[in-house]
Amino acid sequence: MQLPLISKNEPSIRRVFIKVYYSKHNGWPYNHIEHWPPMTYKDRGLPTPEKILNFIELLNTENNDNQSKELQPWLPFCEGKCSFCYFTINCEKDYVIPYILALKKVLNSYSKTNYVRSSIFNELYIGGGSPSVISNEEIVDLLEFCRANFNLNSDHITKFTACTTNLSLEKIKTLSSNNISQLDIGIQTFNDSIRKNLLIRDSGRDAKEKLRLAKKNGLQISIDLLYNLPGQTLDQWLDDIKQAIELEVESVDCYPLDLYPDTTLAKKISTGEIPPINNQEIELKMYLEAYKIFKNNGYHPTCHNRFSRIREDFRKPASEVIGTGAGFFMGHINRFLYSDEEDIQKYILAAENDIFPIARLTNLSKEDEMRKAMMLIYIRVPVNRTSFKREFGKFPEQMFPRTLEKLSKEGLIEVQNGNIQLTEKGDPWRFNIAWEFFNK
Repeated sequence: MQLPLISKNEPSIRRVFIKVYYSKHNGWPYNHIEHWPPMTYKDRGLPTPEKILNFIELLNTENNDNQSKELQPWLPFCEGKCSFCYFTINCEKDYVIPYILALKKVLNSYSKTNYVRSSIFNELYIGGGSPSVISNEEIVDLLEFCRANFNLNSDHITKFTACTTNLSLEKIKTLSSNNISQLDIGIQTFNDSIRKNLLIRDSGRDAKEKLRLAKKNGLQISIDLLYNLPGQTLDQWLDDIKQAIELEVESVDCYPLDLYPDTTLAKKISTGEIPPINNQEIELKMYLEAYKIFKNNGYHPTCHNRFSRIREDFRKPASEVIGTGAGFFMGHINRFLYSDEEDIQKYILAAENDIFPIARLTNLSKEDEMRKAMMLIYIRVPVNRTSFKREFGKFPEQMFPRTLEKLSKEGLIEVQNGNIQLTEKGDPWRFNIAWEFFNK
């Protein structure tokens, strides 16, 4: 399979950084709260002939490291689009069969490369929109395909993204009987009036019943909750947290709302149909209250935005993510970061023509790799000074002296047992801290 021809078309998704600026006050180390880190798919360039050649050359080499890998097939289907959603999803079921055929073809092409054949995967993650919309037979077929064509550890973890609106008892039993370890479910809120504004199609009560049913059938549950939603009060946010803890879910990912101008929610706010979101002072208060309550109930901060009570969530994340799918954006193979075509028809066409459907591709320089290594701090993973020097030839404080001195003086990071890590004070500002390593 080839890589794509160079396209002059920019991806349709464009993140608008909506920031509310303040003068520093009340001990704030920054004048706004960042929601996104550097090196996301939004920062990647178009594939050039040189990048394409280098990527193909890499795929033809053996992978000699023993670090953890994640396999991530991407299914961009949903029953309907929530009002806040800015991802490219597809609600037309006529595309499911041809898309899955295309997805398996691209996955198969990756699996036959020297690099992937010599890689061991610790995790299989079925992501995208809401993959639970496809049939039970299609779910089983995709799982069996991935397990047959990739080197997955015998004790690998399998996670599956789901939506409570299509999570029937039969589907839950299918997932449980096919060795799914965890369901990742976007609850967003249990409050029915807010769910209505978000165009979520079932009630909070029905969603909770599905969570209980999944847990009863042996599945671990991770849910997403959004905060600083339009019209949401602090008490409503605290009630969402309370209900999540009472349900005994294994983990909760807490995301502040990001408004994108082309979403239904942003348009309704602009016309006054829905109240605006709160300012960042209230957003920060909501986060700090969540931090305190979760920690008091045995859930600790980990990963990007997660509070978890299970040991697996505190392991070092996968060093590489090999995946594909329309809208897939988390690709990381060796020194390359990549994201795929967002349009499902373009993705299918590329697969049919034996072309890797890559829309964006970045080849990291050594300096980029050092910065990326320091970004472990923002996902709450300590950076070991000795390991950093072994890989890059110098200690972190030799490469980023001013940045580390500044962050340390402000009490946002600390060094313990040779590890550079976030402090509790620094945790709400972890995305800002990640950007510090990219300041010129």
